[in-house]
Amino acid sequence: MTPSSPPQPASHAAPEAGRGPRRILGHLGATFAGALQRLFRPVRPGASPALHLFDSGAERFCAALLALALILAGMAYLDPIFQGVRAYTSGTSAIVWEAVTDVGKSAWVLIPSGVAILVIFTVVRPVRGFADKVMLALAARLAFVFIAVGGSGLIITIVKRIIARGRPRYFEEFGALHFQFPSWASSYASFPSGHSQTAFAIGLAFAALFPRWRKAFITAAAVVAFSRIAVDAHYFTDIVVGSLWGAWFTLMTRDWFARRAIVFTPGPSRRPFPMPARRVRQALGRMVGRLAG
Repeated sequence: MTPSSPPQPASHAAPEAGRGPRRILGHLGATFAGALQRLFRPVRPGASPALHLFDSGAERFCAALLALALILAGMAYLDPIFQGVRAYTSGTSAIVWEAVTDVGKSAWVLIPSGVAILVIFTVVRPVRGFADKVMLALAARLAFVFIAVGGSGLIITIVKRIIARGRPRYFEEFGALHFQFPSWASSYASFPSGHSQTAFAIGLAFAALFPRWRKAFITAAAVVAFSRIAVDAHYFTDIVVGSLWGAWFTLMTRDWFARRAIVFTPGPSRRPFPMPARRVRQALGRMVGRLAG
């Protein structure tokens, strides 16, 4: 053996260490690309038809006109009636409603779920064992919630800035039908309600994942939506339209996942695939061990 042989392991170690972050980023990118490919793969053969409220363009157009008429009528006649709710919230009740309305912030869900997805994608191995498959299944569920809440929230944020309806603080001066479109000022971002959209997107997403608790989740979402009136941040029509949009977008997201047999079964029931808590705990333990190592 020549004298130059012993240093060989050390000379190889440095390049390997230098490529460590690059390998991690490459693995993360490959895992993310695989997830997107699966998310946009063709519909599963034998899957139930997609959910449709209206079959033709003419029906959708008529429904849109009817919805617009109902919204304008609600703004003109219902919103002034519900505007008086704020007068009954003071002292302790006002503090309680302020705490309840904070639940409607999307960051409570988007940040933890987004970070968890990134961690899972980073830790899972290219040659996937049982624990990796369990964690990827968990990541798919987190992605469903993230898309339902974030996707519906992004669209409603743009729409409300274009419509630019004045918040209830301007009611005494200008009335309920007060607009200043387009505007990016928070005081002109009343319609639709983003908190209500978030509340129902979260509520319906968790109701889809945990059907046994769906009544509790939907009730909680309704309470959060109503809190926007109680704190004088939105009108009644704001929370109704925001809630309906968050619920509809979540159901359409569930339908998209189910028709591709991701998270939910492709049949008409759209039930979530079983995911025993014991298996999840075991997989989480292995993932934590890899992070610690």
